[in-house]
Amino acid sequence: MAPWLSEHKKGQIDALAGQDLSVRAIAKALKPRPDRSRPSYATVSRYLASRGRRIVRKKPGPKRLLSRKSERRIIRAVSVDALTSGQVVHELHLQCSARTVRRTLQAAGFLRYKRVSRKPLLSSDNIRKRLAFATAFIAKPMAFWHQVVFSDEKIWSCDGPFGSSQRWVDCRAKSSSYARRQHSGGGKVHMWAGMSLRGLTMAVFVEGGLNAVKYQQVLLEALLPFGLEMHDFNFTFQQDNAPAHTANSTEAWLDALGVTVLPWPARSPDLNPIENIWGVLSRVVYRKGRQFARVAELKAAVLAAWATDAQKYVVPLLESMPRRLQAVLDARGHHTKY
Repeated sequence: MAPWLSEHKKGQIDALAGQDLSVRAIAKALKPRPDRSRPSYATVSRYLASRGRRIVRKKPGPKRLLSRKSERRIIRAVSVDALTSGQVVHELHLQCSARTVRRTLQAAGFLRYKRVSRKPLLSSDNIRKRLAFATAFIAKPMAFWHQVVFSDEKIWSCDGPFGSSQRWVDCRAKSSSYARRQHSGGGKVHMWAGMSLRGLTMAVFVEGGLNAVKYQQVLLEALLPFGLEMHDFNFTFQQDNAPAHTANSTEAWLDALGVTVLPWPARSPDLNPIENIWGVLSRVVYRKGRQFARVAELKAAVLAAWATDAQKYVVPLLESMPRRLQAVLDARGHHTKY
């Protein structure tokens, strides 16, 4: 037994041992005396053995698969390059599993695996125009927005939804980086639709890419009958700044028909309430990870959701326009939560 242990120190060891701590944990918890270091692991072990106390020895565990340097490389790869755990194993040539990588990321404490929206990049000119639009229209009454027909195109894929993804996000950063949308995969369809307080337009599917001629045909088929029937042609038309929308022939065609077009800022999906309709329909169409073997089945599912699930969200979304504009002003033109 260690003869130099004081009665106070022995009492401390007994108390800590009663908490089922390991010998190393007990030795580490003891405060050293002013004239010498704290009792060593061997001293504590001999004392407990002499008292007939059970010695709890912590198993050393398996050998570490990743060095500290490798852990830092993993954290950098997911937070900066937005790689998945499987991609990290492949790109960094690690001799471990993707599950080990995920455990390393979870142990870091400041990384979270969360859904991140893919939003378009904003230039300084985009930010300036978004601020100008919000400033000009923030004072508009709700009666004005009730006369607006919001429109947009949506690409539906047989493989699953576009628009968002899950990845590891560094919670220490003030904001997450966003990537532009990239459409790829199996069969897909291009759909145009619109909405206003009076209801929903018909949904039109476009074959192939959308050019100015096809776009004018879509508006002739869906927008003009809706505007005439629901608004007696007294409405303001909203569209984004896609090339087919801003083509000279399209602008001249709309002007000849007397359609008032809302001056919409580029790269502003968060201001368009129909974007939220797409999110609702995506959850319905792709519920429980559903995929489609044929484009015809996908179209039928989209049309059914458009006819049954979209209408109940129209009024709340239209009434959110003042809040959306205020959010742009508060964000100084940058992206908002919408």
